[in-house]
Amino acid sequence: MTTSDQLEPMVGIFWLVSDRLILDVSSLSEAESYGDCLTHRNSHIDYWTEQQRHGTVPLDVEYEEHPRGRVTANAKTKEFQLLADRCILKDPATVERIMKAMHLPVNTFVDTDPHYICPGCNKSESQRKQDEADWDF
Repeated sequence: MTTSDQLEPMVGIFWLVSDRLILDVSSLSEAESYGDCLTHRNSHIDYWTEQQRHGTVPLDVEYEEHPRGRVTANAKTKEFQLLADRCILKDPATVERIMKAMHLPVNTFVDTDPHYICPGCNKSESQRKQDEADWDF
């Protein structure tokens, strides 16, 4: 693929609902500045609420109940950062789907973030801490 054939990378928010990937994205040229970052204009809660009104996500499920994440770019270096729930990051195929859908470069920084912890992961973390506390004498 030549440089002129490459699609413009995107920033945005996403969820994994069962095996369905839900994305709301902006191209870099449409992204908003936030400090040194380029980011997507919508928040998770606003986009989820909008999708509930359209009937594309369940009305009885809150936005933070499914694994989710965000992609931003450094405005100066144009380096990308994909932050997501561990439920997403533990599956390389899902990370690859996100990166492909958002046209992200292979050198995108991928990591967890405390903002993106679904109830399943939160429960696992709480259980791990409780188990550790049970062994403290």
